[in-house]
Amino acid sequence: MNDTSTLDAQALCAKGIAKSVRCHADAMDYIDNAIATDQSDPHARLVKAWMLHGGRESTVAEEVSQLIGDVEERLTSNEGYDAQLLAALKLSRQGRSSESATALETMLIESPTDLYIHKVVQDEIFWLGKSSWMRDITEQAAPHWQTDSGDSSDYGQFLSYRAFANEEAGFYDDAERFARMAVEINPGDIWGTHALAHTLLMKGEMHRGIDCLETLSVNWGHANQMKHHLWWHMCLFLLETGEHDKILSLLSTEIRNPESSLVQASPAAPIDIQNYASLLLRLELYGVNVSEHWHTLAEVCAARVNNHGNAFGNLHDMMVLSATGQFDKADELIRSMKTSYADNVGDVALAYNAIGIPVCEALMAHRRLDYNRIIELIGGVRHNLSLIGGSHAQRDVFYHLLVHAAEKANRPDLRSIYIRDIERIGFCDVPERAAYQPVAH
Repeated sequence: MNDTSTLDAQALCAKGIAKSVRCHADAMDYIDNAIATDQSDPHARLVKAWMLHGGRESTVAEEVSQLIGDVEERLTSNEGYDAQLLAALKLSRQGRSSESATALETMLIESPTDLYIHKVVQDEIFWLGKSSWMRDITEQAAPHWQTDSGDSSDYGQFLSYRAFANEEAGFYDDAERFARMAVEINPGDIWGTHALAHTLLMKGEMHRGIDCLETLSVNWGHANQMKHHLWWHMCLFLLETGEHDKILSLLSTEIRNPESSLVQASPAAPIDIQNYASLLLRLELYGVNVSEHWHTLAEVCAARVNNHGNAFGNLHDMMVLSATGQFDKADELIRSMKTSYADNVGDVALAYNAIGIPVCEALMAHRRLDYNRIIELIGGVRHNLSLIGGSHAQRDVFYHLLVHAAEKANRPDLRSIYIRDIERIGFCDVPERAAYQPVAH
């Protein structure tokens, strides 16, 4: 391979990484082109392996393994950047996400302005549900960015990671300030917009959230599935303002449009399933009839009963399977989770055994109107829900279910306890939220 091809491949890989950290839909195209341009370079293959692994899909496990093998054949040293990045990937694939994140954190000590490592480590810690750790990492790096920010767009992207970490850790004023700085630098900053949406939801500022997302939505054309997720955030605001018809329209036009090239290319993308299923369950708990919409994902989720990328994803598969009456498949999903993680250790196994399996069983109980069983299963693990990863806003659907069950079981004592729990998590104005208004028996 000549020097020109090597330089071309490096430029393509750098472009792909820049697009990946900014949630651009065509990021993988650049990485694939980099691999094709220089067959001898391990770095682009390693980045691709991380990108595929980051989707938390067991269906790509074989491809990731092949890429890791290719990287190992091409690495010339057991030290250095790629060797460290590879070691962290191997730990994550073993379900040892805390160790993987720690390895990535050490890389940021050496290079605190490495945007790509900020993205990868935030992804890892996001699925651990450890928001304080996430914030500590960005705050440790922040002074280095302020004194050596380099490209202002890179600094803006760092601010978006900083904003999200601060929001999840409960520092809402700082989170909003950093997010607004990020979108001021780049109105198309998807992660900055995402952090702002989270912050306004936690603060209970629903109308501001709607106005913000409506204004910024014109800048989402380049985005990957995160743009569907931003419309999901819009729907969370609309749920609170009672605009159910608008939500039902957005379900098929923005959140899961069958004509979308993104949906057609990845019909089983976990984030899309999570958006759609959790929104339907929320709508049901608000008293909206969405029975016809559940079947949109019936076949997709039926094919995922042995796909254990992470517990959070399988919980949303269970929402669909139980809502569509596929109880055999639902039972198969639970059996498969139990079998897969019965003897495993590590963060992923803990998430499945401690939270994923009991909450899946609670979702089955919900369809059988067994409210006491829901209280027993989710109520018993509610303080550890963060083990499954995801955000406060995403996990809140399980508190919706728990409060609903307490009302149906005529347990106002438990309802008041759960409401206080939600307030302690960091949601503002909880008793006034439409989600937690008492429902008719």
